[in-house]
Amino acid sequence: MKKIILAASIAAALTLTQQIAFAEDDAMIVTAARTAQTANETLASVSVITGEDIEKYQYKTVAEAISGLAGVTIANSGGLGKQTSIFLRGTESNHTQIILNGVKLATNAFGAPQIEHIPLNQIERIELVRGPQSSLYGSGSIGGIIQIFTKKGSGQLTPHLSVGFGTHNTKETIWGVSGGDENNWYSLSGGYIETNGFNTCDGKSGVLFIGCYATEPDRDAYRNANASLRVGHRFANNAEVAFFSLYSEGESEFDGYFNTSDFLQHTFGSKLKVDMSDIWTVKATLSQGRIESDNQGAFATSFADNQQDHFSLQNDIQLNDQHLLTLGYDYEDDKIDESSGFTETSRHSNAIFAQLLGEYGSHSYQLAIRNEDDEQFSSHTTGNIAWGTAISSQLRLNASFGRAFVAPSLIDLYNPPFFGSPTSNPDLDPERSKTYELGLVGQHAGVNWSANIYRTKIKDLIALDAFFVPQNISEAVIKGLELQASTAVAGINLDGQFSWIDPEDRSGGVNDGNVLARRAEQTLTLNANKSLGDFSLTSKVFVSGRRFDNAANTRRITGFTTVDLVGAYKINNDLTAQVKISNLFNEEYETVSGFNTDGTNIFFSINYQPAN
Repeated sequence: MKKIILAASIAAALTLTQQIAFAEDDAMIVTAARTAQTANETLASVSVITGEDIEKYQYKTVAEAISGLAGVTIANSGGLGKQTSIFLRGTESNHTQIILNGVKLATNAFGAPQIEHIPLNQIERIELVRGPQSSLYGSGSIGGIIQIFTKKGSGQLTPHLSVGFGTHNTKETIWGVSGGDENNWYSLSGGYIETNGFNTCDGKSGVLFIGCYATEPDRDAYRNANASLRVGHRFANNAEVAFFSLYSEGESEFDGYFNTSDFLQHTFGSKLKVDMSDIWTVKATLSQGRIESDNQGAFATSFADNQQDHFSLQNDIQLNDQHLLTLGYDYEDDKIDESSGFTETSRHSNAIFAQLLGEYGSHSYQLAIRNEDDEQFSSHTTGNIAWGTAISSQLRLNASFGRAFVAPSLIDLYNPPFFGSPTSNPDLDPERSKTYELGLVGQHAGVNWSANIYRTKIKDLIALDAFFVPQNISEAVIKGLELQASTAVAGINLDGQFSWIDPEDRSGGVNDGNVLARRAEQTLTLNANKSLGDFSLTSKVFVSGRRFDNAANTRRITGFTTVDLVGAYKINNDLTAQVKISNLFNEEYETVSGFNTDGTNIFFSINYQPAN
């Protein structure tokens, strides 16, 4: 049966290889240029997950929501609330920057945000921009940007409530109120989810540094309590002020060195937007992000408290109807708790950036440049250039080139020695990249489609040497192809993607020519949705090719296929019942060697929201 489903899904996807599931033409995209554009104006490769998508597919995590998008590979160490990494277009897990409502999400000492704790029930939409974005967003943007928007109210005051339960004694409650008018908006919501989980790691490998290297046959539970607030007001002079806060705290259980982790994540900020004239708008943002974790185990206890403060000032100047100039300044201050034992516990950076968006007839372009002065790594200049032209009313050609960089993480630089042996390297240089991309976007016979090819070269890639000390010893070249499509056939909405990547180690050492670890070389997604009156059925087929768990490519992780089904029934205008069956055929697979993934599981929910 699995082979039949796999063959059918591949055949269906191949019939759609001249298509793509991207945003509707009139959808507003703000991440790709730090200013609002419609999808057909954006020159970058962008995908959007809407609130409707989150509800329709009953996603529970950010990783699950984006896992089927082009260029995305997810590595998860044991289910809900466990360590999760994003490899976008074959780059490293800390090469994708996560933005929340326009501000950087706080990262841990490794320089990576803990996306496994972001409460998806508080999210209104997700924008994923592929390709280097350091010219606008600074360090950490070699693979791209993921921007997450919390819920923003509109219309009359509307409450909502959802309760659900499922496999592993999973329970979830979501509540909130929202509303607004032309000059005011507000949204307050909260949620709680807990699960007994499953055994994340069974220690079967019996090999040091593979999996948890422990046999602890217990369930590894998870709980997360969260809340979100977003309010704003528009004054009579068209000035706007807004505030947002996203908070989550809870506990996650593990197997191995640590057994439990108590976590807290909180990002909050305020925004001011003022129209200085008909052609000049000023935007200012002040924000703070915090990550705290207390990790406890049979052998050790560790504490971490990371804080990032950020200030941004942006000027948008409409030179004429076809040209928009953006000038801006960013300040960032990173701190880690002094009790960590790091020799340095803080650093800051100042950056100025400029961007010019323009159109000439059927041609459009984007030019961006940024200079970032880091307290530790001096000055780095990055830039992007993108061009697009309408070949016809239904076909557009895009081309781009961009440079990006990633500053070494605090843990790579200053982690204290382990029993006298070094575990960090204060002489590390930033990782640097160049990316070339060519794409076609079209619409034919009711099919929206796109095709993109790209090549990324990363220099001074940070890797661990034989003694597990980070060194600038690697170089990598990543080549890729992405095909995406969407259409409707006989009332069934279809969308799909196929991604192929060749992430090659070019270090010149013993691993030269190998595939970079934990990147799936091929992924395929096929989604289908059909509404039948008050009933709707949604399916997702996801196929992943092989990946390797280590740089030497001696630990191969085989490919897999999963099928998810979601059924929804509208009981009345205010109530909807939904049931989701994940991993329908109980596929046994891994995304990280030695760590288990969930088998077939079911989740049922009742959602209440009064009809307007």
